[in-house]
Order: sequence, then structure tokens, then C-alpha cells
Amino acid sequence: MTLEKQLIEKRYYEKYYPNEERNHPVEVLGKAYMEEQKNDMYDLSYIRFAQGEVYFHSQDFEAAIFKWENINNELEPWAKKNIGDSYYELGLLSAAEDIYTAIHSDSNTLSVEVSLQLFSLYLEQSKMEDAYSAIKRALELDPDYPNVTEIARAFYEEQEDWINAIELAVRESIRTESLEWFVILEEYVDKGFTKVMNPHYFFNVLMTVYAVDRARFKTITISLWESYRTESFYLEWVKTVNNIFLNSNWDSVEADDELSMQFSTTYFELMNGELLVDKLKEVIPNLVSNWLTTSKLHNALIPSAGILAWSEVFPSTIDSSVVVKAENILFKAEAQKGNVDELVAFVELILHWAESNGVKLGNNVSLLVQQLLDRKRNHLFVAGSVKSGKSSFIHSVLTENTIEANAFDSDSQEEGDTNNFDDSSSEEEAIEDSWVEYNVSSTILSDNYCSFIDTPGLSGNEKEQREFFEYVPLSDGLLYVLDASTIAKEVERDNLLKLKQFVKDIPVHFILNKMDTVARVEDADKLVEVTEARVQEIFPSANVFPYSSEQAVSIQQKDLSQFVRSNYSFHNFVSEENRVAKLLYLIRKVIIDLKTKRVEKENGLIDSIQLNEDILVRLKGFQNKLDDIEKEKTSDIKDSYHSVKVEIKKKLEKGIPTLLKESSELVKEDSNFKQIHTELNEKMNEKIQTYLQKEVIPELCSSLDGWVEVSLENLLQSQQYLNEMSETFNEMFGEEKVKLNCDFKVLDDWRRDINRMANRAGVEKENIMLRLKPAQFLLKSAGKLLGVLPQNKTLLYNQYKKYLENESYEDITASISSKFFVQFDLFENALERDIAAFFNASFNNINRTIEDTKLAVEQQEEELSNMRQNPELYNDPLAVFEVRLLQLEKMRKIGNPSSVYSE
Repeated sequence: MTLEKQLIEKRYYEKYYPNEERNHPVEVLGKAYMEEQKNDMYDLSYIRFAQGEVYFHSQDFEAAIFKWENINNELEPWAKKNIGDSYYELGLLSAAEDIYTAIHSDSNTLSVEVSLQLFSLYLEQSKMEDAYSAIKRALELDPDYPNVTEIARAFYEEQEDWINAIELAVRESIRTESLEWFVILEEYVDKGFTKVMNPHYFFNVLMTVYAVDRARFKTITISLWESYRTESFYLEWVKTVNNIFLNSNWDSVEADDELSMQFSTTYFELMNGELLVDKLKEVIPNLVSNWLTTSKLHNALIPSAGILAWSEVFPSTIDSSVVVKAENILFKAEAQKGNVDELVAFVELILHWAESNGVKLGNNVSLLVQQLLDRKRNHLFVAGSVKSGKSSFIHSVLTENTIEANAFDSDSQEEGDTNNFDDSSSEEEAIEDSWVEYNVSSTILSDNYCSFIDTPGLSGNEKEQREFFEYVPLSDGLLYVLDASTIAKEVERDNLLKLKQFVKDIPVHFILNKMDTVARVEDADKLVEVTEARVQEIFPSANVFPYSSEQAVSIQQKDLSQFVRSNYSFHNFVSEENRVAKLLYLIRKVIIDLKTKRVEKENGLIDSIQLNEDILVRLKGFQNKLDDIEKEKTSDIKDSYHSVKVEIKKKLEKGIPTLLKESSELVKEDSNFKQIHTELNEKMNEKIQTYLQKEVIPELCSSLDGWVEVSLENLLQSQQYLNEMSETFNEMFGEEKVKLNCDFKVLDDWRRDINRMANRAGVEKENIMLRLKPAQFLLKSAGKLLGVLPQNKTLLYNQYKKYLENESYEDITASISSKFFVQFDLFENALERDIAAFFNASFNNINRTIEDTKLAVEQQEEELSNMRQNPELYNDPLAVFEVRLLQLEKMRKIGNPSSVYSE
């Protein structure tokens, strides 16, 4: 046993204790102690150190401490460590810690032992931060020290500190190149503990594993790959794994299907249009190079085609030697036909991207994709000029069953409902601009394993013609309907000449429709002959079938079915190669369309912004106009109402004084002049009430009813004007956005209020003759004093008459008028508010429309700015799709370079 091992295990005392010694170590060491003292130059430290060990093992820790406190030689640091151990055993942890931390020694072994003891002590005290420091110091001092790494690993795992556990595994894997640590690291990866760490951290350890154990390198690499696949570090992982393979001198001898599959999967994950080209350029060139390197020859076609496709779109980004290697593989390889499901997924990826970017391609694309998926049915496009009778031909052919049609408007994103068609022209016109697929249990269709695709009628619209011609190659055959009455028209020949450019490998034949318009059989035969000659000038293999949608349809069915069978040779199962070729053509067309849509969208945004800004100016102008209208109507209606009041007031000012003056007739010579003033006051109030109820109020109500009708007419004119403005703005917006509806309930409220006021109209009794005016006071006094004398009654009679007839009654009239019009005045004061309520909904709508339009302009300007500032957001995904399409096309061109669908 080495000295260090004796010191660690506290067995230094065995130096003084021979194996054959039978006495107790205390006795043996006691004798040695006594013997040492006999020497002239004696040193008892070594024996004391050994005695301390014996006492320690005997659990006499105080005696052990006493012995070790007196060590002054090279064993002193170990003695201090042992003292700390004794305090630890005694439970005096703080004292033990003080002793341990005070030890300074050049002995690496002692330093590690102290660190481990401190680690245990800190764990017992739950001082986790100190425990971390202690175990890390032990690892730094000597990772090869027995059990240090095992203790550290167990501690980290217990604390679920996977970062430190992973770092330990990585360091030890690199340092020891031990399979055990590679396995531990892989376990951490499989459990997902490593996914939070930057992948570059694993570069060195993977390079180490590669050099030591290729099989383990593969499993750890794949595990890491899978763990990062859905994480934010995925792109960094791809960069890291690329560098690993580029630096590992991997060659074709080591080709591995599983690693190749990882590169393949990653390639298609990254090439989905979500990453910009600048980011892809950092990883794809090396990725496809490594993909090719790890691929066995039978799987090398796809990465080789990917390398050439990427190099074609992004020249000089892949090493020329890799490109040459890919070219050689492609030259020698067998063509790969492709997989329909994979291509459909690619199409759907592109369509989803287009939709998320606000680009409309039309549902005809979706319809055609679904057709191409159906390998049990051939698709016969039925074409023809507008008004050629194309749709009526289809309807007449399929009348034996209920027609089920899936209609897709080429300019709409909404799928049409399943329809049952009759022969009405309105329904034919409704689908004239649509792509419609007819799937029915028709004899003609079922006998020929096909469905009819009714295409939009060809007109003079260049854009629509181009769209039709470019989609024709996706058909399995074309049946072109000609109108027997217009076959000689030059426009039909132009259509056929254009069509010829797009139907290189597609059989084209003709229906000569409306033959019922030709009277004589000889003329009909001649027309068919001439027509066939003309179309064969353009389509040499084409045949013509004479047909009438109006007459003897059932008789023609069998011949028509035979015509289709013999000319198109449809089979009950469409080949995979046929569908793949057409899907590739469709993908190419969609990508080309999307490139042009970018410009169209930008121009559309510019036009929309200009339109909305113009509308905004008009809306603001109209907003001011509406304000003026409200003020004008308020003024007119209030003035009209006020005029009614003025007229009634004038009536009162004229009528009341007259009534009161006529009250002089109530005074007689034999009247009781002591009470005359009271009687007159009562009679005068009665006359006033009667006058108000029978003359004033009816006239007022009639005038106000007329005022309501005039106001209604006035407001109706406003509503009519607002309706016209709504239509104008909605035409500009292209949608029902502006609704300037007024609230005519206001007039009902006015009518109700007028009736209520009329019912409550009237005034309380006026104090007409009982006032304290001087004239009345004198008359009243005179009546009381002189009224009892007959000779004085004539005098009083004359005075009262004179007073009543000459009094102006202005104050009485004013008082009555004021009281009478109180509620009518309140009504007048509320008119401005009521008219505002009448226009309120229109104001709210116009204000909301202005705000919505402002927001639309802001959003469109922001979108336009982003498009102009960041064109790569749109262009880069299309470039990526272009690479993937080229890759697919290059895989097909091998042995079939001239395929029209690959152009």
C-alpha cells in the first residue's frame, strides 16, 4: 500500500505494526513511543500521527485530535485534515469546515480529499452552492481521482442539474475517450436534456466519438438530430453537423442510409419556404454535399438532383467538385418517376404559402390537383368559344342522369355548391366563366372511365384565354365544341392555332354542334367534311363528330360514346407517370403565376391605396356636406315651427283683448257692483278657455300637423340624397360598406308630443279684474261705496263699460301667451337635438367608414412598404420552390429529357 493510500485510509500506523504482531496497536505504538524517546535526537510526531489514527478508528476522536494537534513535520497538513474528519464525526460541522478550509498543501491528493470532505459536509448542511464549488474544485484538481467523476455525476443527476451533468459527460468523453461516457452522454440526449444547449457545444465531443467509435458516433448524432428537430437551435444544429461531416473526412465507403435519411429529412424541412435564402445559403450547400456523401449509390439520385438544382438557381454556392460528382451520378442513374402523394403535398405547401401571403390563384388549381389525384378517372376537357353550345352539349349528353357538378370560379376563392342543371340558358351563362367537373353515372363517362371538365368559354379576353391554354396540358384529352353556324369565323381558327401550342401530347377531337340548324342532309355531310379538313390542317389526327343538343339526343349517345372510346383510348387506371408529369407541369405553372402575382399584388396595393385615398377625400368632403345638411334642415324645421308659433301668438294678441273688451256686455245697470269685479273675472277666464279650446288649439294642432308633414318631406329629401351617396360610395368601395340610414322615429315622437301637448294645452285662471292697478282699485272701491244707491248705478255702469272697452289687456295677453306656449317652447328647444338624432346613425357610419378607410390605407401602405423594403420575404420562398421543382424535374429528365411537362 502506498503512503498516500495509507494517509487517505488513516492506516499510516501499520508502518509500526508488523503483520505478525498480535498485540493491540495502542500497546505497540506505546512501546515505540517509549523507545523513540531514548534516542538523543528523537521525533515523536510520526508516532503521535499513527496513534491519532488508532484512536480515530477506535472512535476516540478527542484523543485523536489531541495527538494530531502536535504534529510539526510534513504530515502536519494530513493531521489537520484528520482533525477536521474527527470534528466531522463528532458532528461539529462548523469546526470541521474551518479546519478543512485552512489547509494549504502542495499535495494534489490531499487537496482532492479535502474538497470531497467539504462536499459531503456542505451536502449535510444543505449548502448547495458551496457543495457545487467543492465538487467542481475536486474535478479541476484531479478528474482521474477515484470516484470523483462518479460522485459528481451522481450529485448532478440527483439535483437534476442536467447542464452540469452534460458538461461533465462531454468533458470526460473527450478526455477519456471512454465508451462508458459516450453511453452516458447519449442517454442524456435521448431524454431530451441536451436540447437547451447550443449544438456547437457538441462539436468536439462528436469529433472525438467519430475518431473512437463510428457506430456510437452515428447513434449519438442521430439522437442529437432528433432532439433538436423541433427546437429553436435546429438551424445551429444543421450548421454544426455540416461542419462535423466536412471535418471528419467521411467518404462514400461509410455511406449510411440512416444518416442519409437525416440529411434528406432536414433538407425538405428547411426547403419549405419559411426561411429566407440568406439563411439557407448558410446551411443548404454543405447539407446537400453531406447528404450526397452519406448516401449509398441507390439513394444518391435525389441529393445529386438537389445539388444541381441549387447550383442552377444559386450559382457558385456549392463546391465545383461536388457539382461534378452530382452530374456524374445523375448521368449514370436511372430516372425516378416521382411519387404522386409527395408532389401533391408539395403543391399544397405552395398553395398554403400563397394563401398566407394573400395571393389568390383561383380554386381551379385546387380542382385540378384533386383531379390529378384521381388515378381511376381520366379527365376530358370540354372547350369551345363562348356561345358555341359547349355547356348545352354537356347537359344534353348527361340528361340520362341527374348532373352533379363541382363548379369553381376562376376568379373566386369560394367553391360552388353541388348543382342540378337543366337546359336553361341562365344556368349555362352562370358557369360560363367557371371550371366545372361533371361526375355522374353516365354511360358515356363510365364506359370511357372519364369525367367531363367544362372549361370557361373562350372569348376575346386575352388573360382568360392564356389561363385556359396553360391549363390544357393537365387534361387527359380535349374535346372541342364547334358551332356549325359559325365554324367559318376567323376567330375560331385563331383559337385553335393558339391551342395547338399547348397540347403537344394530348389528343384533341371536335364536336360539331348545332347540326339541327343545317336543313339538308347533303349540306350537313358537306359541312362535316369541310370542318374536318379545316381542323386537320391544325390538328392532323383530329376527328369530328356531328351533334345536335336539341334533336335525337338519345340516338346519338351510343355513337358519341364509341367516338370517345376510339379517339381517346382511356383506361380504367391512369398511370402514375402520367399524373406525376402533369403535377410537375402544374407546379411549374403555379410558381410562374406566383412570380407575376407579386407584381400584380404590388400594383393592386398601389391602386387600392390611391382609390382609398380618393374615397377618403370624398368622404371627408361629404362629412362636411352632411354637417351642412343637418344645420340647414335644423334651421328650416325650427324656422317653420317658430312661424307656426308666431302666427298663433298673433292670434292670441288679437283675439284675447277683443274677447275681454266684449266682456263689457256682461255689465248691466242693475248689476251688483259690489261683486261685479269677481263675476267679470270669472266670466272673462271662461271666455278665454273657450277661445283657446275651440279656436286656438285646433288651429295650432292643424298647423303643427302640417309642419310635421312638411318636415317629413324635407327629411325624406335628405334620406334620398344620402341613399344616392351611399350607392356612390359603395360602388367605389366595391362592397356594401356605407349605410346612411336616418332615424324617422323622430317624426313619430313629434306627432306623439304634439298630441300630448294639445291635450294638456290651456292656462290657469288669470287675475284679470282683481289686480291692484289704480283704475281697477278705484272701480272696485266705488262699487262698494256707491253701488248701494240706485242713482249711482248708472254712473258705475258707465265707468265699468268704459274701462272694459278701453283697456288694452296687453299684460294679460302676454301672460296668457307665455303660459300657453311653455311646453311648445320646450318642444322647440329640443328640435335641434332631435334633428341631430335623426342624422346620428349616418354621421356614425360615415365617421366609422372614414376611420376604417384610414386604417385600410395605413395597412396597405405598410404592406406595400414591407414588400418594397423586403422583397425577399416574397421572392425567396419562390426561389426555394423553384429549386425543389428543378430537383424533381432533373430526376425525371434522366432518360426522358424532352418531356413537355419538364420544360
